[in-house]
Formats: sequence, C-alpha cells, structure tokens
Amino acid sequence: MDNAFRRKAVTFATVVLAWAALIFSVARPASAGLFEFTLKDEKELGEKFNALIRARLPLVDDAEVQAYVAGIVDRVAKSLPPQPFPLTVGTIQNNALNAFAAPAGYVFIFTGLILHLDHESEVAGVIAHELAHVTQRHLASRYEKMTTLSIAQLVGMVAGIALGAAAGAPEAGSALIIGSQAAATQTYLGYSREDEREADQVGMNYLTAAGYPPQGMVGAFEIIRRMRWLKGQGEIPAYLSTHPDVAERIGYLKDRIKQMPKAIRDRTNDDTRFLRIKTIVRARYDDPKLAMAAFRAGGDKMTCLDRLGLAVAMGRTHDIAGARTAFGEALACGGDDALVLREAGRFEAKARNFDQAETYLRRSMDKNPNDLTTLFEYARLLAQSGRVAQALPLMNRVRMNFPENADMYTAYGQMLGQSGDLFQAHLNLAYAAVFENNERQAKFQMDKAKSLARTEEQKREFAKIEELFKKRSEFWKKRII
Repeated sequence: MDNAFRRKAVTFATVVLAWAALIFSVARPASAGLFEFTLKDEKELGEKFNALIRARLPLVDDAEVQAYVAGIVDRVAKSLPPQPFPLTVGTIQNNALNAFAAPAGYVFIFTGLILHLDHESEVAGVIAHELAHVTQRHLASRYEKMTTLSIAQLVGMVAGIALGAAAGAPEAGSALIIGSQAAATQTYLGYSREDEREADQVGMNYLTAAGYPPQGMVGAFEIIRRMRWLKGQGEIPAYLSTHPDVAERIGYLKDRIKQMPKAIRDRTNDDTRFLRIKTIVRARYDDPKLAMAAFRAGGDKMTCLDRLGLAVAMGRTHDIAGARTAFGEALACGGDDALVLREAGRFEAKARNFDQAETYLRRSMDKNPNDLTTLFEYARLLAQSGRVAQALPLMNRVRMNFPENADMYTAYGQMLGQSGDLFQAHLNLAYAAVFENNERQAKFQMDKAKSLARTEEQKREFAKIEELFKKRSEFWKKRII
C-alpha cells in the first residue's frame, strides 16, 4: 500500500477556489438574501467536500494509524450532544499541525498533528476544539452569513487569501485552507473571538469528559506558541494562532484547570499507543532522511520502536542491505510484535524475497488478525502465487474497510479477474477508476461490466456505480477534481 493515495496535492489557491465553487453549488444566489443552511444543504456540501479532499490530498492508508485516529475522535465524541450526522474520519498525509471538521460530520486530521505534539491528550485537545465548533453551530452560521455577500465579493475575498498564502507560505496555505477555519482573518469566513473562546471552553468539557488530562489542550497551545516563535506563522493553523492570542488562551485555560477537582487535575498521560503511531507516521510518511536522523538521535539508548522506525525509513531508500540489517536489529529487539513482523514482511515483499515476506506476514496476521494492512499485503502474496481463492475473502474484507481507496478496488478487481468472475472484476475496476478520477477508464470498465450484467442483482450493483459516476461527473465537468 506504499503507493496508495500518492496523488499530488494541488496548490492552496486551486483548492480554496474549488471550495468556493462547492459553496456556490449549494447556496442560493446572494441576491436572494439570507437563507437557512438546512441539513439537506449540509449533507450535499459535506459529500462534495469529502470527495474534493480525497481526490486532491494524500490520505494515510495504514490501517493501524487510521484506527488510532478514529479512536481518539470517537472517544472525544462520546460526550457530544446528539448530532444529525455520523462522524467520518480521515487522516491526511501533511506535516502541518492541523485538524478540521467539515460539514456533515467529516473530520480530517493531519499527520503533522501527531508528529509535532508530545502527548495523545494534546492531539485530543485539538480535536475537541474542532468538534466544539461543530456542536456550537459555528460552522453552519458562517455559511448562512456568506450569502449576504455577492458572489464577486466572496470570490475576491477567498482568491485574495489563497493567492497571498500561496505566494508567501504554500505549506502553511495547505494547512489553513480547508475546513472551518479557511479564511480566519475575514469577517464572514472566519470564526469570531467569541466563537474561539467558546470552542476552547466547550472543547475542554469534551476533553475531560473523555478522561484525558485537561493539560492536553494547554500543552497543544504551548507547542503552537513555541512553533510560532521558531517559524513565524509557518505551519500553524490560523484558528490556533489568532484571536484570541495563544498566550491569552493558555492563561484562561490554566485558570480553569485550577478550579477543577484534584482527581481531574492529577490525571496522567498514557502515551504507549501514541508513541507507536508516531513511529509509524514518522517512518512511513515523513522525509526518510529526517526520519532516520530522528530515530538515530537516541544513540545507544534507541528503543525497540526507534529501531523499527529506522528500519522502515531506511526501507524507503535504495539502501536495501542497510535496511535489512536494521530490520534484523528491530526483529531481535521486538520480534514478537505484530507491527515489527508486518513491516519486515512489507520490506521483504518490496525486496522480492517473497518466501520470507510471507513468513513474516503470516506471523503478524496470527498475532493481530485485525490489521487490515497486513491482510492486504498477505492477500497480494497469495494471489501472486496463484492462491486466489484464499486471497479473495481477505482482500474483500480490506476493500470494505477502505471504501474510497482506488488501490484496494484495483487489487480486488484483478484478483476477481484471475478467478474468472469478470462482471465483478470490471465493476471493481470501474470503482477504482472513479476514485482515481479517471473518467475515460471508468467509462471503459463500466461498459464492460454492463455487457456482463445478467442477473437482477448484478443490474442493481451496476446501477450503484452509474449513480456514483453521475455524481463525480459534475466535478469533472467543472474541473473541481
């Protein structure tokens, strides 16, 4: 899955302008005056926004990372009041320290949030702040107010912000862009000082209700302040670095923590899983040279996780011999860990040492049968060696848990073709093409599937891909994705 979601991210200006176009497709014309942002509007906007994000930004495909991030969001969300939409969580491969909640329950976390922060409670603090914006209806109220502007004014404002960010700090631009804080310096597109204060206070409620130390939110703000001193506005999201000032926010949150019961104030961080996930993110998605330097920084005190991270990062370079030596040290240190076995198996598969790869992946799967990344790699090895009947149920399970991953549909479709199920093969390859935004290939595969549809069930399945294709065609015609 190393190649999954390796789509090139578009510039900040392009995405913001596309985001503006999505708003226009839902909102009534500005001349009609103020309108009510209904749940139907939000659902449509959210779906289009989700499609745009997944088409333009690289998402993390590691099942353990995804499950971890979704677990934090779910834990924080348990104390939320009833919401009209279920939460759908995605993790974006981007080193910016950011997270955002989009319309209709879509929540996206940047890998930079994991890399830059020191504790899980700090990640949870940022997520809690974002979810508070949703529950307090800050997001919907901004959309309603947008229609008091003319389309020309709104486009001018958004384009001006986009071009300024793209010209001065494109990396920061991609962080500030999408989400509820897209234009925080503008009256109509940004949250007010009161909104931010409320999100801090309500978010703190959600954080502590989830059982996290309240210092998590303060810790996140302190790291943000430190990064701002070191980098200017660099990779700092606007909603965490502007009105109110970070120092002011740290102050009033610390005052609030002092008033909390001692049992809550004295909570400690449990970062066992956080450090594990941070290792995966740094090793697999950060610059390999920077990652290797970070893992080697411990010198003689390198942990087993450090050794694993070093091996994974080295495996992304051309130093196959060095990577194999590093994996040997990682296996000697923590060879009973399913994650170590999984990564060793992935490396050996990449090095075309298939027998050893299968051994490692089989052991990893035995220890953690729920790791979908292991299942994916193991299924590919089975199919490659002609054991398609064994591979298909494993790959189908993976595909069902990665509903918009083109690589998963491609692999599954190819296996179905090997097995002789040509209708399902072309149907799944059509889904892969749609999710890759390859209109021509999607039409080709759909024509093949349609010609093979015989039963009523097959015709119903084909109707679903037709409907999805029709929705995506709207984007392709407008060149939004």
